[in-house]
Amino acid sequence: MVLCHCRGVNDRVIDCAITCGARSVADVAAACGAGAQCGGCRPAIETMLEARLDGLLVHSARTA
Repeated sequence: MVLCHCRGVNDRVIDCAITCGARSVADVAAACGAGAQCGGCRPAIETMLEARLDGLLVHSARTA
């Protein structure tokens, strides 16, 4: 699903940016352009970041 209409970036590309190390909307914007123009997609990107980072923290705590 396209999340950033200004740049035509879909959720899979944003997910890939997060997997590759993006930890903020600015990181995602630098990686793929999403969130860098009008800002309408920033709340959705923040939600994706929170979900993924929460998952990473839970996984890290379990493996520690």
